[in-house]
Amino acid sequence: MTTRKSHKARGANFETDLRDYFRRIGFDSERLARRGSKDEGDIVVRKDFLGHIGIIEAKAPGQSGRIDLSGWTKEAQVEARNYSEARGLKETSILPAVVIKARGKGIADSYLVLRLGDVFDR
Repeated sequence: MTTRKSHKARGANFETDLRDYFRRIGFDSERLARRGSKDEGDIVVRKDFLGHIGIIEAKAPGQSGRIDLSGWTKEAQVEARNYSEARGLKETSILPAVVIKARGKGIADSYLVLRLGDVFDR
């Protein structure tokens, strides 16, 4: 049986692995501190994440395998807005994204989810 503590640990480990992956491939990235209702995402990828600053919502679904693309992309959008507002940046300079861990696979096999409008309607 998994506990809330093990879920949090799995998520934190995935965030660290993801940050390290981005760094390995040449991106300046950091894990972001939790801010409750003003949360700003899990990871920021600064400079040229598809031409923007990337705000990543990292998800490691675990055994249930439940995936909520609609909910997670909305969460990423809200957190990207929080990030831009806290720093006085244009919202259009921020690209919200969700990265979902592929169960039993390495970090490079994770899924990157973007909304078309977030990429092309800017």
